[in-house]
Amino acid sequence: MINVTGVSESRVAPAAAYYANQKDQSIIIVSTDVRAKRLASDLSFFVQDKEIITLPEEEQFLLRYAAKNQDHMLTRLRALKALRTGQPVVVIAPASAAVKKIAPHSSFEKSSFRLRLGEEVDLDKIKGKLVALGYERREMIDARGQFSVRGGILDIYTPDSETPYRIEFFGAEVDSIRAFDIDSQRSLETLQSVEIYPAEEILSEREIFQSAEQKIGKAYREAAKKAAVTSEELSEKIRATGEELREYAAHAANLQLLENYIHYFYDHTEYLWDYMDDGCVMIDDPERVEETLQLRTEELREDFGVMLERGQVIAEDAAVITDKTDFRKVYSKPDTVVFTPFPKRVAGVDSFDRVYNLQSRQVLTFHGKMNVLESELKAYVKKGYRVTIVCSSQERLENLREFAERIGLLEKLNFAQGSLTAGIDLPTEKVCYISESDIFETRKKSRRKKYKDKGQKLQSFADMREGDFVVHENHGIGKFVGIEQLTVQGEKKDYIKIKYAGNDMLYVPVEQMDIVQKYIGSDGGAPRINKLSGGEWKATKAKAKAAIAVMAKDLIDLYAARSMKPGHSFGKDTVWQKEFEDAFPYEETGDQLRAIEEIKQDMEKPFSMDRLLCGDVGFGKTEVAARALFKCVADGMQAAVLVPTTILANQHYYTLKERFEHFPFKVEVLSRFRTPAQQDQIITELQKGNIDLVIGTHRLLSKDVKFKNLGLLVIDEEQRFGVEAKETIKKMKNNVDVLTLSATPIPRTLNMSLTGIKDMSLIEEAPEERYPVQTYVLEQDDHLLRDVIERELGRGGQVFVVFNRVKGIQQIAAKIEALVPDAVVGVGHGQMNEHALENVMLDFIEGHSNVLVATTIVESGLDIPNANTMIVLDADHYGLSQLYQLRGRVGRSNRLAYAYLMYQKDKVLTEVAEKRLKAIREFTEFGAGFKVAMRDLEIRGAGNLLGTAQSGHMMNVGYELYCKMVDDAIRALQGEIVNERKEETSVEIPLSAYIPETYIENETLKLSMYKKIASVRTYEDEDEILDELLDRFGDVPQPAVNLVRIAHARYLAETLSVTRIYQEKTETAPGGRARTPKTLACRPAAQETMRMVFQFAETNPLSGYALFNLTERFGQKVFVHGGVEPFIRLSTDRKNLMKDVLSLLELLNESKKSASK
Repeated sequence: MINVTGVSESRVAPAAAYYANQKDQSIIIVSTDVRAKRLASDLSFFVQDKEIITLPEEEQFLLRYAAKNQDHMLTRLRALKALRTGQPVVVIAPASAAVKKIAPHSSFEKSSFRLRLGEEVDLDKIKGKLVALGYERREMIDARGQFSVRGGILDIYTPDSETPYRIEFFGAEVDSIRAFDIDSQRSLETLQSVEIYPAEEILSEREIFQSAEQKIGKAYREAAKKAAVTSEELSEKIRATGEELREYAAHAANLQLLENYIHYFYDHTEYLWDYMDDGCVMIDDPERVEETLQLRTEELREDFGVMLERGQVIAEDAAVITDKTDFRKVYSKPDTVVFTPFPKRVAGVDSFDRVYNLQSRQVLTFHGKMNVLESELKAYVKKGYRVTIVCSSQERLENLREFAERIGLLEKLNFAQGSLTAGIDLPTEKVCYISESDIFETRKKSRRKKYKDKGQKLQSFADMREGDFVVHENHGIGKFVGIEQLTVQGEKKDYIKIKYAGNDMLYVPVEQMDIVQKYIGSDGGAPRINKLSGGEWKATKAKAKAAIAVMAKDLIDLYAARSMKPGHSFGKDTVWQKEFEDAFPYEETGDQLRAIEEIKQDMEKPFSMDRLLCGDVGFGKTEVAARALFKCVADGMQAAVLVPTTILANQHYYTLKERFEHFPFKVEVLSRFRTPAQQDQIITELQKGNIDLVIGTHRLLSKDVKFKNLGLLVIDEEQRFGVEAKETIKKMKNNVDVLTLSATPIPRTLNMSLTGIKDMSLIEEAPEERYPVQTYVLEQDDHLLRDVIERELGRGGQVFVVFNRVKGIQQIAAKIEALVPDAVVGVGHGQMNEHALENVMLDFIEGHSNVLVATTIVESGLDIPNANTMIVLDADHYGLSQLYQLRGRVGRSNRLAYAYLMYQKDKVLTEVAEKRLKAIREFTEFGAGFKVAMRDLEIRGAGNLLGTAQSGHMMNVGYELYCKMVDDAIRALQGEIVNERKEETSVEIPLSAYIPETYIENETLKLSMYKKIASVRTYEDEDEILDELLDRFGDVPQPAVNLVRIAHARYLAETLSVTRIYQEKTETAPGGRARTPKTLACRPAAQETMRMVFQFAETNPLSGYALFNLTERFGQKVFVHGGVEPFIRLSTDRKNLMKDVLSLLELLNESKKSASK
């Protein structure tokens, strides 16, 4: 055992790196979560050839919940797998995570298995193994810990993998193993083998669970019996708790909760370090570690005592509480290294084999004073030090290289890109690392880039199910009944069956799926079903079309008018601008950088800017706006920020004041929190031009407010201003640059359509890596409410309690005050007057109250970093998008945040609420409801962007068709020829065209593929779809290939105004025998001539040139008939049928394009 003394904080990193590089694997035990994260950041600079995994802290294990998110568990499983498979890794564990009791590694390993290319396995056995390993079977996987089986294809997403795997079987043989993309579901790379390890910490082996069920039952029965002597009520509670746990064990359900009862499952448990065979265990300051553990153990024992009195636990359950005696068992591991700040005795260690005393010092902090840095660097060089300057961004590195060149030290210094929390000076080794956080006041914190497929549009058909409302572009809103297979002219085809008013049925060929969409409205209300006959739908569509055309024209006119109006052309970026941007303490996301660039380009143009910046709360819009504001004031112009509420004004004021404080610009706020005298003073100064930047509410719009030279107006959440205010804003906008900010995301489809007529910048990339919000779904309970609130207040935080009914909200507040005497409770709801509500919110923000009971009206744009616990009462009343937004209000700081979604105890839930609760549980566990939530928000965003009147039309025709119509209208106004009423071309080609039941069993998946097939436009699209089918479902059956080709033919036919393609019946001779031309009589049946007729609408693009090309290509095989009902007849055979049909349509299409040039 080794003791290294003289190191602490960031100076531990180089010493730890030295030992980590001696072995493939290391575990470093530290006192807290914060320390673990800092050490991981420093270590990543020194250790670059190993994965560094930071384990999360173990939380409040005594909480009883129905579901919990899996992020922490998946991180632990990733670390355990890395340790057991011998991969090069450094695991950094806070004390509580290191001493957590876990299943023995033999059990963890015994159940894992590897699949190799070419080996033979039994797929049914594999399915059973996966369930035992804790994987959940799904129709289509969308999160870690899931698997799905489609025919001979197995998809699986293991906890440790960046991407899921697709394993294809040929009979029993593993035919291929590929990693694939979770969004597009397409393959990325081919692999030779894949290792599958558990997705839960307790493995659902039948014997283990049966034994645990019996042990739990016995222990709780005995405890209940003992308790009955003193209290029948307590005895009953213990019995109920025991029954609930037995139920979980019997069904292997709620496994994360059962981890707290691990001693009933395994006689012998282990610790993290037992999973590492040959590696190094390091302990950072064991005294701190033991101190942290001692506090935690005392707190847990205290909680345990309270729960014991309530009958929620029994004495045997205390076995799961770990303390310093558990921690000291680590000293029995060989090769243990202990880091201490100075030589001292370590409790639990008799003596060390070796003790090394390292001299290490912290580097001076320069606070941006470059002259002090210069003299310090020169002193280091003179002493013969090897100096390395470490920066996280390439840009800062370049700036410091230039600085080194100016002071003549470029050759004598080293520069490295990386992240260090503080500088390190090692005098004995004459080595020194200077971090950017020593030089500047802020260090650019790296953000983890989120992988996001920009081209992916949220496709709403993915969740189309029986009973859903659908919109057919030509027939209106009906109800989707299902897919039905009909035999037409002896060939099987699939049809989408839609029910309309009065029990009318419409059968839509699946290749026409692109004109059928799931109906999506804003409030989830049921739409009115149309009649198949009658002009009702036509009228609705015509109204929407007219309104869209007017809106599109207005937008185009407005854009043209702005382009003509001269505005202020701002100069290029100054040195100050660069300094201002460098002072931002985070690394910008790609979206932020793009938005900043687009805004600056607009400001530098000689006409006025009018740009919309969209992005979720906390995605960094304020910083983008701050840079535009700085550019404006640095150019000698004034800037104003207009916000809808006083609270937002205050928040922006403090943020911007802090950002601008090192520059000679005056920032002020104009709102009701300023006295009348102060307001008058600010207005006078504005008029004189003495104030550079003002932030204000609608007070800014008053007639007495005049600017000397306003250059930029930033408007936050414009849709929340009243009509009058909007009119005033319109006048203000006349010749100044305007940037509007919105927190509701805008649908990407709409953004694409409006490109070129409305300038928009979208920030879709999430900001720096935050802790995922720990989400629990649980029954409402007063004890629980008290515990949760007390825990948050105990760590100095604040709590949101969301209760969405004004009636009864005061009672909830009174109940909390009674339960938690330390709570200072504020109440906020939409029926309070504006000022009263603002005052309540302000008290909460400034910390005068620490619990806020409010309806969902709680200010959405507000950032309250200290509020890190949210309790949602009656969570089963909310939609996923609402819960997603609510949950996003906590977890805005670097502290762990909690969301508790509570439902009424023993309440009989309606079927809808039951479904919703199930969705919430899944959303919580897998975080997979995200896309649905995002779509709901996007629709709201579309409504905000286009105004109330347009929202009405959007609801009448459904969101997807509405977006399509906007796109058509804009293309038409820009001079493109748009086929207004898509004729539903009837394609009656005598080939079986459908996806067989045996190929894709799941109807939702089948529908999504039908929708994709219906959007085939080119031969490339054909190849793409066939590739996807092959990749996701295996060899493509012939009827599915036919369907893809028929869909292509239908699209081409539509563009050419073909109304019908069908096979001409052979004439029948007298006597009932088919008359066959002599030349064909001797041909084999397979080559029988087929005559395909292409019927055209009266107005069509047929021309002499097109017909000439046809005759040249097909000769005698083609016959053209002109007149009122034009048609073309093509003679072909079954073998060349689709090839000839597509060639003919392609040829006509090319001729049409040539003619229009």
